[in-house]
Amino acid sequence: MLGGTSRIGVVCHTRVAGTHAPEFMLALFNCFGGLHMKFAQTLLALALAGTMGSAFAAVNWNGTANYTVAPGAQLDEEAVGPFDTYDMGAGVVLLKNTGGNTYNGFYQSFVTNHELASTSVNAPKLNNTYELTMAANFTQTVTPVGTSSSLINVNSGTFNLYFDSSVDRNFGADTGFTDGASILSGTIIGGTGSAVSSGGMIFGVTDITVKVTSYNTAVFEPDTITDAGGIFTLRLGSPFDAALLGGVTSVQGNAKNSGDFLFAADGNIALAVPEAETYAMMLAGLGLVGFMVSRRRGSL
Repeated sequence: MLGGTSRIGVVCHTRVAGTHAPEFMLALFNCFGGLHMKFAQTLLALALAGTMGSAFAAVNWNGTANYTVAPGAQLDEEAVGPFDTYDMGAGVVLLKNTGGNTYNGFYQSFVTNHELASTSVNAPKLNNTYELTMAANFTQTVTPVGTSSSLINVNSGTFNLYFDSSVDRNFGADTGFTDGASILSGTIIGGTGSAVSSGGMIFGVTDITVKVTSYNTAVFEPDTITDAGGIFTLRLGSPFDAALLGGVTSVQGNAKNSGDFLFAADGNIALAVPEAETYAMMLAGLGLVGFMVSRRRGSL
């Protein structure tokens, strides 16, 4: 997220009315230029709210998480809150083709901040005396649209948020992401998305429907979490991600083989309570890697 009190003004001259979502996203991407990824992510999320069919309909959960009572806690952790959102750090997505336009995806990352109404909440011990990591598996299909965009259909999947009293995650070694205690988990019901490219970079947003099926009621208060939602973006083909991805040879024990695709992902997760029987959206953007896969497979 943008830090301090700095403000960035952006003026984009682009036609909105009558523009299809992929074309609108491309216009926005051209306008973003070299903006910070988190800022571009926010602008994309706001812009696509009116171009993609679904919208976040659930009400944000607002509460605290007492990590001193989590399984395996060493009592040197902390209670954090009130907050409503987990802000994730840069993570990795491995995509493996299973035939045709179908792919299995594997994602892992870690929490960098707790937020309340987009404002950072104090948690000085996070990533010092404890860590929170996330792992997700999903399946998807990819439908190319023209030469510079694709539509994504996320079919199913699962996710887990882990608490670990040892800060031991390591992307290169593919360790430390699932060795803690799961404190929140659920299933990915489905989702849709799209992505566009420009100048060798790709940005996109996907809405994923998720149901939270389990969470540690001793950690989270109040005990009213049933859904979650968020916006995730992917940065593909960027030299800024070389340090993160360069040493990664596997994700969740799945080796990166010839023909597989490895990308950097970024986003946030807002916890929610139910409203009008509507599921919230979560892990958005995981399917967006399908766009680059489609392009690269065509050039091989």
